[in-house]
Amino acid sequence: MKKFKDIDDTKGDIIYAAIQLIPEKGYEKTSMREIAEKAEVTKPAVYYYFDNKKELFKEMMDIGHENILIKLEEIISSDDTFKKKLIQIILLRFRVFPDEPAVEKFISWAFTEGMKYVIDITHPPGDHESKYKEIICNLIKEEKQKGNFKKDINIEHLFGLILGATNYYTRQYFLGEREQLSKQEAKEIVDIIFYGIHKNN
Repeated sequence: MKKFKDIDDTKGDIIYAAIQLIPEKGYEKTSMREIAEKAEVTKPAVYYYFDNKKELFKEMMDIGHENILIKLEEIISSDDTFKKKLIQIILLRFRVFPDEPAVEKFISWAFTEGMKYVIDITHPPGDHESKYKEIICNLIKEEKQKGNFKKDINIEHLFGLILGATNYYTRQYFLGEREQLSKQEAKEIVDIIFYGIHKNN
């Protein structure tokens, strides 16, 4: 799995510096000069790898998305039940880089306070976002085909509910208003979305 500091010593240091600075100062207020100072490299060294801050930010997001997709595929291909897979998918947002708190903070920021920049810089939606949606929607579709949900249930709406709930709790976590979601809380979310109203009786 590709990690932020496994790329190249200098390039990795630059990216990791940006990861630490941007959630604290915000995208607009973080300069390439500050990133260079944090990485303990010269400003020209930063521009050797990245033409501008947008290019740097896009690469940061690409690496994050790649890791999310790898872990998502691992969840989907496991022998767990549909319900257990959904619980793990919800918890995934908080556990992409469990050994790198700074990266976890950046991911939380990117999908909450930094969403404007994710949309402006990395959109129109690329393969990563489309693949994430496709994988989860296919999982739900398979369960629906087994007859476990009503035939007229809209799969995209269910995906939106999962994403919305995850983003809501991610934002609260980033703002310091709560701890990470527990497994029990993720289970309750799945029960409400999938088994409270939508399950066939």
